[in-house]
Parts: sequence; C-alpha cells; structure tokens
Amino acid sequence: MVVERTDPNPSAFIYSLRSVGYSFETAVADIIDNSISAGATKIKIFFQNTDTANPVFAIIDNGTGMDSKQLKEAMRLGSTNPLEQRNATDLGRFGLGMKTASFSICKRLTVISSVKDQKSGACWDLDEIATNNSWDLDILSKTQIKETPFEEFLPKDGTAIVWEKIDRLIDFSAKDFAKEFNVAISSLEKHLSITFHRYIAGEPGLKKISIFINEHQIEAFDPFNTKNPATQILETDEINIDGSKIVITPYILPHHSKTQTDEYERYAGEGGYLANQGFYVYRNKRLIVKGSWFRLAAPGNLTKLARVRIDIPNTMDEAWNIDVKKSTATPPIIIRDRLKSTIEKIMGKSARTYTARGARLHDSSAVQMWEQVIAEGKVSYKINPSHPLVSSIMEKLDPAGEAAFCALLDMIAKCFPTELLFSDYGTKPQDVVQNDIDLDALVEVAKLMIADWIKNGGMSRTDALRALEHIVPFNKHISYLTERLTNDNK
Repeated sequence: MVVERTDPNPSAFIYSLRSVGYSFETAVADIIDNSISAGATKIKIFFQNTDTANPVFAIIDNGTGMDSKQLKEAMRLGSTNPLEQRNATDLGRFGLGMKTASFSICKRLTVISSVKDQKSGACWDLDEIATNNSWDLDILSKTQIKETPFEEFLPKDGTAIVWEKIDRLIDFSAKDFAKEFNVAISSLEKHLSITFHRYIAGEPGLKKISIFINEHQIEAFDPFNTKNPATQILETDEINIDGSKIVITPYILPHHSKTQTDEYERYAGEGGYLANQGFYVYRNKRLIVKGSWFRLAAPGNLTKLARVRIDIPNTMDEAWNIDVKKSTATPPIIIRDRLKSTIEKIMGKSARTYTARGARLHDSSAVQMWEQVIAEGKVSYKINPSHPLVSSIMEKLDPAGEAAFCALLDMIAKCFPTELLFSDYGTKPQDVVQNDIDLDALVEVAKLMIADWIKNGGMSRTDALRALEHIVPFNKHISYLTERLTNDNK
C-alpha cells in the first residue's frame, strides 16, 4: 500500500469553513465560551464604524490570557481534539470555535492576548490566504498590536478578538447600515442574556460574569421565571450514564393572572409561549437548545407553560451530538424514555395551570349562566335554562314565545366563536377579558327578580337577597348590590 500526503487546499478549505452555519449571535456566544473557559469575569463587546460598510467588532475579556506560544496554538485550526477529556468547566468543543465563528462573520481575525501586560498578537486574513494559497499566520509586531482597534481596552491579563473586513453580519446592500447593525446588536443582546443567564446571575457554583455591549451591561434572562413565586418547580430527575450525571428539572410558568402584563409578555419569548415550551438543554450551565420537545411530544396550548431544564456535562458531547456551533443537540436513545416520562408528569400540571381560571364554571355553589355539556367525548357549552334570569323570562312567555326564546338561546350557544376565543386566548390570554357589567343595570335587574320572587315565589326580601349570593353574575357584586338595594328600599 502506498501512502501519499494530501493536505487540504488552504483557500478552498478556509472558505468552506465560512459556511458552517453560524449566526451572528451564535458566533459571538462561541467566542464568549472561550472567555469563560479562560476564567474571565468581565467581557466587553465593542463596535465602531457601524454607519459604513466597514464596521469593526471586538470582544475583550479579563481572562488568563495567552503568551505568544499559546496564542499561535490557539490560532491553529483544530487546536483541540474533541475526543480528549476536557476540564469539567470547559465550554469549548472542537478547537475550531474561535476561528470558524469569526470567519463566518469576517475575513480578518486579529487576536491580541496579554499576560501580565506582555502582549502578543496574531492575525488570519482570508484574502491573503486566498492570494497565497498558504497557511500564513501573521504574527503582529508591537507597533501593529498598538494599531489594532480597541487594543487600549485590553487589561493586563486578557484577550481581545477583533473582527475586520466584516461581510456577513448585515445586508450591506441596505441603505441604512447603522439601523441594520442596531437590529443585529439588539438580537445579540437577547441571545446572550438567555444563553449565559446562569453565569450572569451568578448561580451558586458558577463564577459570576458581566457582559457589556459598548459599556451597556446585559441583564440575565431566566426563561423559567424562577423569581416569580407562582412558578412551579417540579421534582428533579437524575440519570447517571457511565459516570456522567444528567439532571432534569421541570418548571411550570405562572398563569397570566399571576403576572404583570409586561412580565407575561417578556417571558413569552420570541414566537410566544407556544414556540418556547419544551426542553432547555444546558451544557456546563450554558444554554445549547431551547424550546424543543425533540419530537417526543407535540407542542400545544395545554403545555404552553411547561419548560424543562436539562443539565448535561461536557463529557456527554458525543452522546448528545453537540455540534461545532454548540447550538444543536439530540438526546441519546438511552434517556429518551426518561424524557417521555418527564413529559407525561408535567402534562397534567401544565394543563391545570393553564385551565385553572375555567374551573369556576364547575363551582356548584353558584348558579352559572353557562353550562358545560360533555357528550361522546365532546365538550360544548350552552346557556343554562335554569338560571333565574332565563327562567323568569320564560315563565312570562306563552308557549310560542317560549319556544322562540329557547331557539334563540340555542342559536346563540351554537354560534359562540369557540375557535376564535381559543386562538386569541392561546396567543395573548392577557388581552382576553370579559366585558364590564353595568352595575346600575344589574341593580335594576336584581330589583325585578326580587320583586318577582316576593310576589310569585313567596320569598321574604331577606331570603331573596341571600339567593342573589349564589347566582352569577350577582354573586360577584353582592356587597354593592346589597348596599344599593337596601338604600333604595328605604
């Protein structure tokens, strides 16, 4: 057998790496992973020239930094073997992240790193690689380091990643570059606030980090809204596989009646509660996947408030098929049954939370205006013919009038816009409200009913007032009605 060395074509290979599939948000998050792994507590993002076709972007941390030898190795593509055992707190994966993430956005990557104020710098320029068709890494002189944008913000220990020749961040055919860039930055802030929320919040066991965008500090966004006392935290499940522990924690978010309007909308997330229900996979406390049932269940309205946190260690990267971008994961077959069990466990809890407001319809202590009818597994609603308001009218009608009135009530019930209500309630339940009742009109109706009960039913006025306490909608305003009816009767 003859063995021949066939090195990849530098130009073709490097440009192929540009199409790995990073978005701007996932690219920046991948760089921040390296900062956290380097022990950084403060990460600053800078940008300039955003109103031109030549913006410059930088990510600077206060981590341990690298000397010149370490920097050269870090600039190597595939600097770390993904099969090697990593430090338990390492957020890296393939040793490609810094390079592929950067190349997906820009054609010139400059890295300056400082150890005890001793700075080293290196640069990959894709245009030079394409021209020379060679892996020529530019090692920067002290002068070149000083001329690098944002170099002055690099601390005595830390690393600066600088992107120039940015060509894949925004649509540069647009007329307003600044506007496009601002939209991208806004999206980035949202992504970082949830991806690293446990680090930003300083969760016990994690080193707290601060992330800034042009001196604006990013706040953590906890998708489980654990600060709200109405959030339900269900029983945690632990799975041990070959010495690696997976921790599953289900949460049921609060019903909209338990939150402020802006809070409910904020925690809905992009696409709303329907789109954001499901599993949230964290690798070393860093969010990888959010809002997916992994095809183990179909998203629906009754589980829209259910979100399940799954914590996995980096020792399970292979089993979970963690990709180079750290933005996708697939649960191994060995735990899929346990995840199905988790789904079944939370189904009832989430459904009860979501439908709790409707439980009042079954309150036997009050005469309801509407009745729930269950027949052949189907649920429908009709106006209650035994409701005193309805029965008092029917008693005054002749047979023909009573039949017409009953037909009208039946038609109203059958024409009730169930699908529209379900759609509106499922999308924005906080906006679905009952019309306010005219209390003056309610008083007049109560007077007529009380008079009828006294005259034709032989009830005392006291008993008639007590009867109103058990009839919808009078029972909801009984204090007001009692006061008005008592004063009007004087």
